[in-house]
Amino acid sequence: MTDSAPPPTTRILIVEDEAVVALDIERRVRELGYDVAGTAAAAEEAVRLAERERPDLVLMDIRLRGIMDGIEAGRQIRAAWGIPVIYLTAHADEATLARAKETAPHGYLLKPFDEQKLRVALEVALARHERDRVVRRYGSDLEAVLDALPNGAVLVDPGGDVTFANSTARRMLQLGDRDLGRPWPRALKLTDATREEIEREAATTPGERRRVGIPIGGAPETALEVDVVDDPRAGGGKILFLHDVSEVRSLRARLVQGAEFEKMIGRSEAMRRVFQSVSDLAAVDSSVLIRGETGTGKELVARALHRRSVRRDGPFVAVNCGGLSDELAASQLFGHLRGSFTGAVADREGCFEAAQGGVLFLDEIGELSERVQASLLRVLEDQRVTRIGENTSRAVDVRLLVATHRDLEREIAERRFRADLYYRFRVAQIDLPPLRERREDIPALASAFLAAARALTGKQVQEIDDAALGALVAHSWPGNVRELRNAIEFGVVRCAGRKLMTGDLPPEVAAERAAIDPGLGEEGRIREALAQAGGQRKRAAKLLGMSRATFYRRLRELDIDLG
Repeated sequence: MTDSAPPPTTRILIVEDEAVVALDIERRVRELGYDVAGTAAAAEEAVRLAERERPDLVLMDIRLRGIMDGIEAGRQIRAAWGIPVIYLTAHADEATLARAKETAPHGYLLKPFDEQKLRVALEVALARHERDRVVRRYGSDLEAVLDALPNGAVLVDPGGDVTFANSTARRMLQLGDRDLGRPWPRALKLTDATREEIEREAATTPGERRRVGIPIGGAPETALEVDVVDDPRAGGGKILFLHDVSEVRSLRARLVQGAEFEKMIGRSEAMRRVFQSVSDLAAVDSSVLIRGETGTGKELVARALHRRSVRRDGPFVAVNCGGLSDELAASQLFGHLRGSFTGAVADREGCFEAAQGGVLFLDEIGELSERVQASLLRVLEDQRVTRIGENTSRAVDVRLLVATHRDLEREIAERRFRADLYYRFRVAQIDLPPLRERREDIPALASAFLAAARALTGKQVQEIDDAALGALVAHSWPGNVRELRNAIEFGVVRCAGRKLMTGDLPPEVAAERAAIDPGLGEEGRIREALAQAGGQRKRAAKLLGMSRATFYRRLRELDIDLG
């Protein structure tokens, strides 16, 4: 925002019944470079001056002497000549503001105000008025532009009724002329759940809105997604942009068919064992320890156990124990009473109570201090929880699932983790393999993540180049599946065409070209790695991104003789 003076033709009408205040406002307006079209002390006089002078803007005091107040005068001026009005008031009560809003003002200034606030209010109001004028002038042109778009577009007025649908939207939703003028949820034939989701997005800040899926005809593979955009022509109006993602859904289904289990993807033997363990353990109510490196999907396993269990209708509460102080960890897990420690301003239930009847998932349980471990053990043994600062306990009924990337047996040996707590929750165990040990799953994972990134970004990146796929298979993936997902999204954002190339991938992935052709198959890749490594098994395992134990095991299973 600059301090350059506005054009001298910008004329302001000042309406203020206190002469001293009116003179001060007039002085400030002139110092800012605007012309004064006149001053009025009463509402009736303000209307007459507005009709005669036709100013570019009116600064209108709300409390005025006479039959009318400033709000009524502003309403008449806006209705008759469309002149923007900024209200001046020292009485910003809700009832007054509610009446003022009905006249569609271009701003408010709360007295007393300084020159900076006055300047900003005038510039914003005049800019908004000019924008509205242009949009009204070219409103019909906007509809013509929308009608030429390949995506669907629906205009919704501030009252929530559909006023326009382009030809693409009419085809997508099978809309007819009778749907114009209807409330948008009825016209678009939406379920209550979808309507509520769109309304939530519409109420958020424009830059933070996400696309919402609209299932068509109850078929999950046939779907639209909608973006909600504010209509600049009318306060409260919206434009709904519709995207047909049926092809994306169908392609994803074909690419991962037979490899997806409860939102996890994998055809490898290691993942099939995980899927079987989930199926078996979902049928019982025992606690489960889920082990795996960061990013392998431990929470996905926990949620799959919940969805397949008898507790599926109960809550799923997840807590990350990493980085929590003793006080905060105890408060989150067990709850607290108001005043029990600094910052405890109200009673709060803990996660055990919040998960009543369902599942509590404690991620990174190895990070808990010994003091909190002791409290947790007591809760698990008694099935009762006591809030911090409280003397009475409460019965809890939850299934406990825990996860860690640490070697808890070593932590126990080094006296950093309680053995009695470990054996209390480790009734059953699921081990998640790192991505480098199940490289055959990378193509299916990459295809699924590509479809998700395409839907998220709106970019039509349809496939992954063979060389890029080779780089993905060869990378060591220290961040596992989470790193792969982020790498694909990164590549889609950078990609300028319809095919994801090696150069689109993150530098650390693109630089690690496939030293071994993925098309050779597993046995062929192992033999090629051994050849490149001069028969050194340790080096060959590194070329393949395998641990030595896995590499030696595959040598035995494939009966590869090193001579």
